[in-house]
Amino acid sequence: MKILLALAAFFLLIISGCIDNSPDIVSPEQNSQFGSPNWVELPADISQGMSIETQYSASKLIKGKKGGDVKLEIDIKRPGHQFGDFKVKAKVKVKKHSFPDEVERLFTITLDTENAVFNITPSPHTLSEYIEVECKIEGIDVSGIDPETFDFVYVADNNEILETDKDEIKVDYNKHKIEVKKAKIHPITNMATPPGSRYGWVR
Repeated sequence: MKILLALAAFFLLIISGCIDNSPDIVSPEQNSQFGSPNWVELPADISQGMSIETQYSASKLIKGKKGGDVKLEIDIKRPGHQFGDFKVKAKVKVKKHSFPDEVERLFTITLDTENAVFNITPSPHTLSEYIEVECKIEGIDVSGIDPETFDFVYVADNNEILETDKDEIKVDYNKHKIEVKKAKIHPITNMATPPGSRYGWVR
């Protein structure tokens, strides 16, 4: 009987040791992805012949008490191209009272020339209200997009990937088009998260 009790105590010590050395469980809300984002790529021909100073961007001066929209539209004709003309329509909506009412801020939305990514400044995380983003890109190769992993996300400077709230996201394989409707970019309260402002489609 004493031998059985000793063996039981021995096994209990081993089990408790394993539990103490096990890593902490991370809740789904805390779990973030790190690594290089698998961005949807843009065609190489849209940046050919561009100078370093050239950017696809739009800006607007917005007052805090009024809010406003910044719109970016691009239309590059490509006769006979297998994916058709390259088109972009993007809108960033800044809500009223997102920053002090009497303050004016210059908001800019810029399209990356290599990936389906937008840079928005000032960072939405300096605001007290979410911004709303709607955008559509046509004339790109969407054949490699997996509908199971396709998403429109925020990526911090350390490549932390955070999901956005949105009404709809879709890929049209026939029209070579991707689109997101009413993606809400919320201010981030986690001070450890870098204040980057890259938003775009991952595949």
